[in-house]
Amino acid sequence: MSLTRIIPARSLAEIAAEQIRDAILSGSFRLGEKISEDRVVDLLGVSRTPIRDAMALLAHEGLVIVRPKRGTFVFETSPDDIKAICVYREILENQTVRVALACARDRFLSELISIVDDMQAALERQDTAGYGRLDTRFHNAAFVHCGNSYLRDANSLVAGRIAALRANITAPYAERRAESFHEHRTMTTLLSDGAIDEFSALLKAHISRTETVYSRALAEGHLGGTPIFDGGK
Repeated sequence: MSLTRIIPARSLAEIAAEQIRDAILSGSFRLGEKISEDRVVDLLGVSRTPIRDAMALLAHEGLVIVRPKRGTFVFETSPDDIKAICVYREILENQTVRVALACARDRFLSELISIVDDMQAALERQDTAGYGRLDTRFHNAAFVHCGNSYLRDANSLVAGRIAALRANITAPYAERRAESFHEHRTMTTLLSDGAIDEFSALLKAHISRTETVYSRALAEGHLGGTPIFDGGK
């Protein structure tokens, strides 16, 4: 008997969730913004049911909050939440890097070097969104190469929120991207040289700086604001 494995097609809800997720992670939907169901239905050309299912998927990822009788909103954050995320990231990423080095050192370092090269090219062409996506890839690389599904699952709890925060907080500041790039390049060099303690110290400083940048972005009005897709509703 000859059987061929069936590859299930993605549902409309999964396709819709991917597009809405991309809009959140790129900063097109901003923190705290209400996402108009009517507008998303019109833009994607599907019925309300897959859109609502998509919102349920994104709510599970922590990217949106569904408020009964009020609608669906992009998640919001606070100084205390940022602090908690930074502590979580530092502990989790620091240990996962060590696991990835033990499990797949050459592949892991090769990917980091490639990502940093692409980050430099994105900076040179002033591709802010592209740089943000590469920043996310850099910090997720250890989880790709660690060979441990539990660590990957732990990262998935905050990975989407972190990517969205990059788009909303870091994007307005060109000088922060230049500083960020230098830190990513240095971290890669330290790992290649086996200087794990020095890497850990720089990673801690790199992550904790998010708190400072968040306070600045909040004070300068780069968080929240006029909805892009809400149509004034």
